[in-house]
Order: sequence, then structure tokens, then C-alpha cells
Amino acid sequence: MRTLFRNISFAVIGVLIPLFTYAQIDPSAVSTGITITAIFKRLTQVFNLLIPFLVLLATVVFLYGIVKYITAGGDEKKLEEAKSLIVWGIIALAIMLTAWGFVKVLIDFIFGTENLPPLPGPDLTPFL
Repeated sequence: MRTLFRNISFAVIGVLIPLFTYAQIDPSAVSTGITITAIFKRLTQVFNLLIPFLVLLATVVFLYGIVKYITAGGDEKKLEEAKSLIVWGIIALAIMLTAWGFVKVLIDFIFGTENLPPLPGPDLTPFL
């Protein structure tokens, strides 16, 4: 189990480093200085790429726990490990959904809007 989380950590780091290392700099931000709008725009781009990956990762951990539970064959040690994976997958998904709900409440409070922010992820409208 420890090696699984270590491998997942290395995978996440391997995805994040190129995002920050090869980030394109907005030419207008360089000439006029970095603005808070440019910072929030870049953070939004990074989180829109990162959040779907984390949801996918949590779902994979949950499903992997279910598969391990089914294939445990009555072995108590394997059942406990599978239950642990299932619980951690559910906790991760719940935290992400709660954070998304908190963002909605925060946006409603700050900007006074009733619109639900879109789910993070790539823009697929050109493909639809």
C-alpha cells in the first residue's frame, strides 16, 4: 500500500513539474508587471488541469479497492487493505466535491451571482 501511494505521488509530481516549468508567460504581464488577474488566470488554468486528474485518481483508488475486496477470497488482511482503499477513495471524492461546493458558496458570497461555476476540466465545446 505504501508503494502504491509513493508511485502515485511520483506520478502527480511528474505531471505538475512540466505544468509549472514550461508555463507560458503572458507578454502583457511582463511589460506592465504581474497583476493579480494574471496570477488568478494562471492558477485557474493549472487547477482546471489538475482537478480532473485528481478526481480520476480518487475514482481509480476506489475501484481498485473494490476489485481487491472482491478478489480477497476471505483473507482478513486483504479484506482490511481493500476496505482501507475504498474508504480513502470515498474520502478523496467527498473532499473534492465539498471543495467545489465551497467555491460555489464563496463565489455567491463575494460576487453575488447565482450561477454555478462550471466543473473544472478542459473545454470540450469544439468537439461537441
